[in-house]
Amino acid sequence: MIKQDQKPLLFLDVDGVISLFGFREGYGLAAGDAPFEGCPPGRLHSINGVMHYISTGCAAHLERLGSRYELIWATGWEETANEYLPHLLGLPGHLPHLSFDGRVRAGAAHWKIDAISRYAQERPLAWIDDNVDDSCHAWARERGAPTLIIETIRHEGMHDQHVELLLSWADELTGP
Repeated sequence: MIKQDQKPLLFLDVDGVISLFGFREGYGLAAGDAPFEGCPPGRLHSINGVMHYISTGCAAHLERLGSRYELIWATGWEETANEYLPHLLGLPGHLPHLSFDGRVRAGAAHWKIDAISRYAQERPLAWIDDNVDDSCHAWARERGAPTLIIETIRHEGMHDQHVELLLSWADELTGP
């Protein structure tokens, strides 16, 4: 069990968790902000000149999770996440963010492990990302502190079941 005054950490990826992409054929975006039938609710936003489909459900998810976790951006966006997302998601302010010292890579998120380890040290952590691989899961199993990895599907992002799992896990850590 962890101290009641210390929340577990929640490392948040953006692409594939909050900003959705990779929609299947027939499950993508129509003209403007109107999604095809079946597309998760969201809106297109221009961020640094790139269009991002931001899930509207993530604002409520992050509000709920912020009551139980210390939220940290763990995204290749680094500090850019704070330039756009707090306003778009209705967050009360900027979140801490990881810096990857030029090691941002496409593909599996194993390049994030060193920065997450440095930030978390021995604190319990959860990490939600759309692109973890076996090395990420092996690292989580070998950590000395409780660690939960949740993998999203990039065209669905974070959804209610992920939030319920995260809240339940936080409850197990902190007790009644």
